[in-house]
Amino acid sequence: MTLKLLWRVLAGLAVLALSAAGWSAWRLATYAPRDTPQPADPAALAWYLDDYAAARADFLARGDALAARYAGVERFAIPVPSASGVPGLFVDGLYIPAQSGSKQRLLLVTSGVHGVEGPTGSAVQRLFMDEFLTPTALGGPLADTGVLLLHALNPYGFARYRRFTENNVDLNRNASTDDALYRSVNAGYPVVDPLINPTEPAAVGAPANRFFLLRAVAMLAQHGMRPLRQAVLQGQYQKPEGIYFGGQALEPQYRALGPVIAPLLNAYPLSMAIDLHTGYGARGTLHLFFDPPQDPRVRQGLETAFSGLPIDWGSGSDFYTVTGDFASWLGRLRQGGLHLPAVFEYGTMDSQTTLGAIKSLHVTLLENQGVFHGYASPADEAAIRRDYREMFYPSSPDWRTKVIHDSRAVFARVLANWAAAGTAR
Repeated sequence: MTLKLLWRVLAGLAVLALSAAGWSAWRLATYAPRDTPQPADPAALAWYLDDYAAARADFLARGDALAARYAGVERFAIPVPSASGVPGLFVDGLYIPAQSGSKQRLLLVTSGVHGVEGPTGSAVQRLFMDEFLTPTALGGPLADTGVLLLHALNPYGFARYRRFTENNVDLNRNASTDDALYRSVNAGYPVVDPLINPTEPAAVGAPANRFFLLRAVAMLAQHGMRPLRQAVLQGQYQKPEGIYFGGQALEPQYRALGPVIAPLLNAYPLSMAIDLHTGYGARGTLHLFFDPPQDPRVRQGLETAFSGLPIDWGSGSDFYTVTGDFASWLGRLRQGGLHLPAVFEYGTMDSQTTLGAIKSLHVTLLENQGVFHGYASPADEAAIRRDYREMFYPSSPDWRTKVIHDSRAVFARVLANWAAAGTAR
C-alpha cells in the first residue's frame, strides 16, 4: 500500500469515526419516546397534582370522606424528619377494615417509594379511593377484604422531585428485616462506577456526556447488557453518593411504619401489596412486574388475582432483580399467612430497549451528579432537572390519560377476580 493510499484510508476512517461520534451525540440528545394518542379526557388529567402538599391535602380530604362512610377506619401520619428543613413531610396511612367482620384478605395500595414518581402514584391512589372503595364493593363482594393505603412513602423526594430520600437512599433497595442487607456487596457495581458516578460539576455539553452513548455501548460490548443492567439497578450499599444506594440502615419512615402496619397485616391470612411506580418499561404501558416467587402458593395467588392480564415474571432478558424492595418487605412483617407482592410500573422511556436504557441511566446519573457536585451553569441545572422530572413524571397529556384509563381497567379486573375467588371459597 502506498503512503498516499494509506493516508486516504486513515482519513476515511477518521471521517467515519467523527460521523459515528456526531450521530451518537445527536441520537442521545434528541431521544424521545412517542406516546400513543389518547382521546381528550380532562377528568383523567384532573387527578394529577404536581405539588406534594396539594396531593397530600387531597388524599387526606378523601380519607375524611371514607372515614365517615365506613366503620372502624384507622388513619395515621408518620412524620419524616428533614435535616435541610423541608416542612410538613409525612407518610400517610388509611386503613379500612373488612366491613363484614370476617377478615380474609388485605389489599395494600402504596405510592411514592420513589419520590419523583409520587405525583402519578398519588393520582392513581386517589382514583382508587373515589371509584373502587364504594359501598357496593366493600359492602358486597369485597366485604371480607380490608384496604390499606400508604401515601408518599418518600415525601422528601416527592416534594423535591428526587427519586431518593434526603439521605440519597433508594427506598426500594432499603427495605429489610435483616441488617445483613446493608453489608452485602454488589459485585458488579465497581465495574460501572466510573461510568455512572462522575465527580465533576454536571454539564450537559461536556465531552463525557455528549459521547455517553458511545462510552456505554463500548462497555456493553465488553460485558453484555444483562450483567450491566443488573450491576447498575440491583442496589449497592458501599457508596452513599452513588446512584441506587440502598442505605446502611433501615430508613426512618420504615422503622416507624413497620410496627404500625404489622398488626394490620397479621389480622388477615392473605395480603397483597400493589406498589405504584413509573419509569421502567415501554412508554405508556402499565407493566405488571412480579419477581419469580419461591413459594408456588404466591405464584398461584398472583395468577388468580391478575387472571386475564399480562404478567411479567422477570424472566426476560431485559429484566433485573433488586435487593431490599418494599413490596416484599411488607410480607416479611407477617407472622404467618401468605403475602403477594406486586408492582405496577408505568413505562416512560422505552427502557426495555438499549437506547432507552442508556438514556434513562444518563438522565439519572446527571441528576445525581448535580446534587452532589453541583452544576456547571444554571442552564445545565434547569435542563437536567427538567429531563429528570420528565423521565418519571411525563407532562404529556396522552401519557397521563393512558395511565388513568389503564389503572381503572386493571383495578376493576383485579377486584373482580378477588371477589370471584371469595365467592368460590
